[in-house]
Amino acid sequence: MRHPLSRMDFTLRTQARSWALAALISSIAPNALAQSTTGAVVPIDLERLRFTPAATDSMLVDTGHVLPQGAYRLMLMAGYERGILLLKGSDGQERSILDYRVSGWLAGAWSPTDRLELSARLPVIIHQGGNGADTLVGVSAPDAFGLGTPELGARYALLRREDGAPVFLSLGLDVGTPGGTADAFGRQQGWAGLQVAPRVAVSRELGPVVLGASAGVRIRSTENEPGRDYGTELEQGIVVSTRGKGLRGEIALQAAESLVEPDFALELLGGVRLPVGGGFEAFAIAGHGFTDIPGTPSIRAAAGIAWAHQPPAREDVCRSGRSHTPEQCPALDDDGDTVPNGQDRCPLEAGPPENDGCPDTDADGDGVVDREDACPNEAGVAAHRGCPEPKQEPTPPPPAPEPAPQAPAPELAPQAPTTEAPTRLPTEHHVQFPVGQSTLSDSERRNLDAIADYLKANPGVSLRIEGHTDNTGPEELNRTLSQDRADAVRQYLIQQGIESSRLTAKGYGPAQPIASNDTPEGRSANRRVEFVTSTTGE
Repeated sequence: MRHPLSRMDFTLRTQARSWALAALISSIAPNALAQSTTGAVVPIDLERLRFTPAATDSMLVDTGHVLPQGAYRLMLMAGYERGILLLKGSDGQERSILDYRVSGWLAGAWSPTDRLELSARLPVIIHQGGNGADTLVGVSAPDAFGLGTPELGARYALLRREDGAPVFLSLGLDVGTPGGTADAFGRQQGWAGLQVAPRVAVSRELGPVVLGASAGVRIRSTENEPGRDYGTELEQGIVVSTRGKGLRGEIALQAAESLVEPDFALELLGGVRLPVGGGFEAFAIAGHGFTDIPGTPSIRAAAGIAWAHQPPAREDVCRSGRSHTPEQCPALDDDGDTVPNGQDRCPLEAGPPENDGCPDTDADGDGVVDREDACPNEAGVAAHRGCPEPKQEPTPPPPAPEPAPQAPAPELAPQAPTTEAPTRLPTEHHVQFPVGQSTLSDSERRNLDAIADYLKANPGVSLRIEGHTDNTGPEELNRTLSQDRADAVRQYLIQQGIESSRLTAKGYGPAQPIASNDTPEGRSANRRVEFVTSTTGE
């Protein structure tokens, strides 16, 4: 039997333990409530900074203006962000799980072919940290170091200002590849971190500034975070940037609208850049986020250096007042006849569109232009499409009455025959050509057939075939054209059986006109091939 005092002592000690346990529970109850969230935190890609490694017009927003062929740009950048990921516990208090992050980027862009630009971006999480993760159930403090999502990109220019388009316009595609560190919030957990981001971009210069905009969608895995989902988003950006080769500035607004949650991220950014010589450029950007969406920092700052290689600039000879050939500028209309050079058979001589830009000619001078003249080498009348009027046979007179028989008259002495006009030789013909061409027409082939028959009948005759042009266009081009015309005639005569040794061809360009080049008729007469004959022994 125990002593009553011993029983009382046991009771007091039991009550003391109960009071101590109650005091301990009451002291940790608030923390226990704070440790609960609506679910576990899944790693996601928290980087929202979008920048263009090529930086043709803007560093921050794609403007549709790709690098010229052969150009490339390499850049190294370091940045600081604050207020990146906030989580609220069941106690209603927010904890900055990622309060700050120091990152670096190695990026570059290159244009291997005309209109196409390729790019790559490698983000590195140098150091990051926060507080409060250890007070939430299911949340672990993120790794302090890791890699972000590496990206590969491509842009293709659909429209370019240098080609005469009203705007720059391009299609782009960025692909986020596996490789980021999930425990450092450097990539999405699902799809092995893969992301796909197609977009379209457009811009236009307005005096000293460029206005640009881009819109696209970032397709990625959906992650269920406490109180919200995080995944595919629409991305937009607008920018105003200055132009020139010295100090340049820009201001941009980047936005992202979630397609899995009613969230909207918004960040205002500004940047400056300054060439420092040798192809190097120093730059800096800063920004402020207006929402608490994960990845949108309250403040951001970054700086870096870039080196760019530009191929020798092609002189824009098609600008007003600059010397050029029609072939160099097919979109221009050098002769002002509404037919562009690239579609104009006579780009330096005005003519109607229905004649492919060449002037109407009237080789036979009958007032009917050659393209409407059924007989272009024979004068006629309009009523017969430029052909002569058909000859009407005269009505024979009525037969005279037979005369009465007369006595035979004395025979008269024969008279000398009347001298006829000399016959025109076939080699006196001038072969005519359309403007800018060395092609023989069917009628000219018939004339050359007559010349070939003449040469066959006179084997001792040789020909020097001389080609000529009018003075329209560059002299060197006309000299080549005249030689082509002479060669075309010589080759045709050889095909008709004339020995090549009897034929020589020489082009003189516009140097030997036979008429004034100030009129269409004179220019038509000067576009000719003529013949100089010689006989064996001369």
